[in-house]
Amino acid sequence: MKSAASALMVLFLTGCGSEPQSALDSGRACFLCEGYWTCGGDITRIDLMPEADGCYLSGLPGRNLLSSDGTITADGVVVGTATGSGARVHVAYPDGTQWLLCTGAGGC
Repeated sequence: MKSAASALMVLFLTGCGSEPQSALDSGRACFLCEGYWTCGGDITRIDLMPEADGCYLSGLPGRNLLSSDGTITADGVVVGTATGSGARVHVAYPDGTQWLLCTGAGGC
């Protein structure tokens, strides 16, 4: 049932090139707000859940929302930026240091 609901509420984050790798290299974001990311480190799974104001990233501490430009906010404060595609996503802290490197089930 969860995937059926997600399929009806797909949120496309736009702005990427035709190839997922080019999106990552250019610093742009492009991924679907459905399914999940598999990440390295302490956080190994992030579920992507459509919300009215972005894409909720469950599995991270706090209530993190991913906007269409790749900005990640928690309680209205920018906590990171995601670039890439659903196939490969780099998440960085606001200072540019790497937070997460993740893979997903698709790209643009």
